[in-house]
Amino acid sequence: MNSPRASTVAKSLLSRASRHLLTPDPSELPEMSTALDRSLDWSMGQGRHGDAFEPTYSETRGSALGFQVEPGGEQASASDKTELSTEATRAVIAADMGREAARWFDARTEPFRTRQLSWAGGFGANFSTALDGNGVVEASATYGWTPGMTGQFPDTIVQMVRIAQQALPALEPFYTTIRCGRSAGGQQITFELTQDTSFADLAPLMEAFGLSHRHAGLTTLGAFSLGARYTLPARSTTLTLLRSGPQIELRLDINLDALPDAPQVLLPLLRLPMAERPGALASFDRWLTALTPEGYGGPGSVNVLSIRVRSDMPARIAVYLRPVSFDEGEREAPQTPEMHAAAAGEFRAADMPDWRAYR
Repeated sequence: MNSPRASTVAKSLLSRASRHLLTPDPSELPEMSTALDRSLDWSMGQGRHGDAFEPTYSETRGSALGFQVEPGGEQASASDKTELSTEATRAVIAADMGREAARWFDARTEPFRTRQLSWAGGFGANFSTALDGNGVVEASATYGWTPGMTGQFPDTIVQMVRIAQQALPALEPFYTTIRCGRSAGGQQITFELTQDTSFADLAPLMEAFGLSHRHAGLTTLGAFSLGARYTLPARSTTLTLLRSGPQIELRLDINLDALPDAPQVLLPLLRLPMAERPGALASFDRWLTALTPEGYGGPGSVNVLSIRVRSDMPARIAVYLRPVSFDEGEREAPQTPEMHAAAAGEFRAADMPDWRAYR
């Protein structure tokens, strides 16, 4: 029996999740279905493809069904990833947000579409989108850092880069994301923390962007979620700055695979700070249920923990999920229903404590 295509597994998971979250089914939207087919065009039995498909949850958009895709996984070239990500994002924008939004995206991505920048040896690109009950909320393409990219940034982005690096010299430009929502779009810059960095080290940068009053909340939430860890190892974390209206939003993305002592059971820990925000907790639980395949005790493992703050917004959580169906597929998925059921039970018992037990 042949292993299923990665695109088939992803679309099945998204279809199920959309029914729970009351959003349109991404697998039934032609532009998204095509993007998934082209980007995840490999067999689940062909070995590891990194985190090529990651469903996402954000407290600030709790009812949405979001996901991020790295086209081709680890096998694709940087230039192929760039081309596929740009085309997929543009197709979603043109279909769901109109011609004006598509023209705006074309203008911002011209250097990437016309190959003005070299991708030799680089990360390439990925794309992401999110849907709520009314359709597509946002679509974005993320491009890895490459020489010459700074000259393509708007002046406001260049200014943010200078301020950030003056306040925290450990920052190194890592990638940029071009985002388009229903009514507006923007570009953001992401840095990698190249040295061990404590939450206390972030204070000067947050003060430079008018976020010093959010530092304590970010520290408390981050350290608690990571099991009382107050220092982030070098190259385990990225820091993103983006403009949200007149304000600056700051986001930390912590790669849990890069931590030597990441909590073994993270989802219950994340639910605890949400207990003070019943609406957020309810939306998180709905998302967990929506992404949990039948017969499993949970949806998978969190591989990236994000914490976001703005001047008018306290620290809020977002997560990137490594779905259990993808993780198990890379572990040589069983070939018969009976074997699959046995393996599911073993996997659940070993790696997937039931998050519902921690309510």
